[in-house]
Amino acid sequence: MSDLKFKIVSFKPGMELKVKGVPKSNIDRFSINVCDSKDNIALHCDARFNYAGRQRYIVLDSRKDGHWQDSVTLGNFPFHCGQEFEVRPQTGRH
Repeated sequence: MSDLKFKIVSFKPGMELKVKGVPKSNIDRFSINVCDSKDNIALHCDARFNYAGRQRYIVLDSRKDGHWQDSVTLGNFPFHCGQEFEVRPQTGRH
């Protein structure tokens, strides 16, 4: 699997991050990371199609000073191989 990386030099309060992509066929998983280094990841979103014996779930996590923090697992899985997706913040929810 090839790594596709984008670097945002300056991300300021009030800015919005949108990610669009198309998962390849037969992919096990893909990740979206918002970070300044591999040791400090503010948001790690790992979409797992078929990974470690489980299917179709998302793991949200963060990493501080090289140590993974408590993760959250979500069962709502909106991704489909070969179909475009968009990840963005939702507004208006309370």
